[in-house]
Amino acid sequence: MVRTKVEIKRIEDKAKRHTTFTKRRQGLFKKAKELVKRCDAQAAVITFSLAGNIFAFGHPSVDSVVNRYTAAPEQDEEAEKKGEDGVVDEETKEDEETGMFEVPVKDMDMEELEKLNVAMKEMKKKVVDRINGIVSSSKNEEDLGLP
Repeated sequence: MVRTKVEIKRIEDKAKRHTTFTKRRQGLFKKAKELVKRCDAQAAVITFSLAGNIFAFGHPSVDSVVNRYTAAPEQDEEAEKKGEDGVVDEETKEDEETGMFEVPVKDMDMEELEKLNVAMKEMKKKVVDRINGIVSSSKNEEDLGLP
């Protein structure tokens, strides 16, 4: 039996589009689950339906994978700061962009922990606002009949 190549284009019929979204979402989550099992990987998949519903799969959890992803640029910067011997300089430098110090949480005093807590709450609010913006723009595009 030979598979025919399906042209990837927008599905105009709303009911068919919803059915296809549901089936493909389930398939995507199944593939992510398989990747996690076979390769001992951490993965997160987040999808938004046209109705604005959020569907997510994550291992070990979506939050832990997203937190690790958002921390990745910080890890890259730390790797760049390492010298040839692979050791980070002992100096504590303030990050100009965030105003936070590059100190392990266990070494922070109460004032620094409170600043970190406020910064994390602000970041969470920005992420939620961004998600809401994406959802509302996708709804507006649907209302206008845009692909």
